[in-house]
Amino acid sequence: MKTWVKFSVMAVVIITAAISVVLASKTIERLTAQRDRYRNNTETLLGEVETYKVRDSLHAARVQSLELTVKEFERFRADDAKLIRELKGRNRDLAAINKTQAQTIIDLQAEPVDTFIIRDSIRIPAVAVHCGDAWFDFSGLLMQDNFTGTLHNRDSLIVAETVKYKRFLGFLWKTHKVKDRQLDVVSLNPHTQIVGVEYIFIEK
Repeated sequence: MKTWVKFSVMAVVIITAAISVVLASKTIERLTAQRDRYRNNTETLLGEVETYKVRDSLHAARVQSLELTVKEFERFRADDAKLIRELKGRNRDLAAINKTQAQTIIDLQAEPVDTFIIRDSIRIPAVAVHCGDAWFDFSGLLMQDNFTGTLHNRDSLIVAETVKYKRFLGFLWKTHKVKDRQLDVVSLNPHTQIVGVEYIFIEK
């Protein structure tokens, strides 16, 4: 009977120790992942958007991702969270969000053409201009001291996400754990320059 009690006590001690080791291991893993996430976020926030060219004419930008929880997203990106709600979406269902800022600079050159318009049966002389290409159209009309015109600008963005995974022991086979995420945004409009990109991955 005493032997059975000893074995029972030893079994309880071993099981308790094993549970403690597993729990401690999971806690260390969670804290390590959280530390890595904070470090990557800090590096992303302190870094600058990398801009480069593709085909010598297309502007592109590259940025590392921010990894935020839903609560962090609602706290630090309150305006974006509000917009998501206005789009009838739920922040807890978000997977990622990216914001891109671009500017379009076009050097205009056109030959003016003499023309006229009829207003109240009166012929009014004017000068018309038009120029454009596959990405924009500009038309203007100058009459006396008044100028009117329209500019139509077209753009097309390619957004590519690259995910790098951690390797077991740092150099062996790939695991399912994400090391970092990277977003590349390319504008197919040669007149458009990407000046800012933000990529937020929502951690579940």
